Amino acid sequence: MHEIVITAIILGIIAAVILAGRNRQLTHAKSKLTVKLAEREAWAEESVMSYDDVQQIRNNLIASVEEKFTDSKENEARLKEIINDWADLKIQAFQERRSWVRRPDKTEPEQSG
Repeated sequence: MHEIVITAIILGIIAAVILAGRNRQLTHAKSKLTVKLAEREAWAEESVMSYDDVQQIRNNLIASVEEKFTDSKENEARLKEIINDWADLKIQAFQERRSWVRRPDKTEPEQSG
């Protein structure tokens, strides 16, 4: 009779450990899913422009700045610098996003071992 009670207790402990481990894994999987979904949503909302689109917007913005800031050359120069920096960052992001496909010249150096 005692053996049955001891066996039942041991089986209960084993079942509790298995269920606790499973719950922990489920919680971990849910958190990873939440992170992946947030990352995917951020990529979907990102404004991706091609090189030509960036150049066109850059030229339009610089033309507008030159037209509006005729009296303040210092402000005009600052705004042009900001526009050029923005355009360079957009182009760099576009190139880096596609670098693994389109730019084989920037591969990782081979490791000797």
